[in-house]
Amino acid sequence: MKQFRSWMLTAILILCGVLAQAQAVVTYPDPFLDDKSRPDGVLFLPAPLETSDPAFCNDFYYYQWGKQQRNTAFGAQAKKDNPLELYDVFSSTFGLKISPALTPEIDKLAGGASSDAHRANKRVKNFYQRKRPFAQFGEPSIEPAEDEAETKTYSYPSGHATRGYVYAMTLALIEPDSANVLMKRAYDYALGRVVAGHHYKSDIDASAILAASVLGALAGNDAFRKQLEKAKKEYARLKKK
Repeated sequence: MKQFRSWMLTAILILCGVLAQAQAVVTYPDPFLDDKSRPDGVLFLPAPLETSDPAFCNDFYYYQWGKQQRNTAFGAQAKKDNPLELYDVFSSTFGLKISPALTPEIDKLAGGASSDAHRANKRVKNFYQRKRPFAQFGEPSIEPAEDEAETKTYSYPSGHATRGYVYAMTLALIEPDSANVLMKRAYDYALGRVVAGHHYKSDIDASAILAASVLGALAGNDAFRKQLEKAKKEYARLKKK
């Protein structure tokens, strides 16, 4: 009996550890906006395309195109991008290594903005509950091991793309000269989600609109503007070094 209890205690501790790790993966920094001031994409984004809609042909075309890209350099980058933190995705184009330890003020700014993007995106996703492309067509994504878990989440709009666009635009506020390369990286990051089979082209198109609305709301937020000034000073100090 004692041995059974010991085994059960060990199993519970292991399970708690696994759950804690899973929870850590989906946590986000504190956002700047509340639910009232954050844009509601349900009110202005179009509903996702149905497979019977003639315009769905474009989504289907890009889905097939994306599968053809998986064995290319672009496909390899899309696969590499999938698990990366946003500061790892955008550091090279920003011209400065971004991390919570090295650039705490920049990380707090861009990370908080991406949290608002996540919340705005999740609101629309849960409302429409569009199936992901690979699940719709019963085919593997670029990461088949993740497919079972990914079928439990939704496609429209793309959370990665929305967060990526907001993150890039926030960094561009710190360093406007890098805006072009940052936005190109954000677009490629978003398109990589189509290559992965996790999103339709119309998903990432909607993400760009949603991201712009989130950044617009952030621009009028006092806490965001104050943090932006701190991030600019940190950037200037680090660039001098």
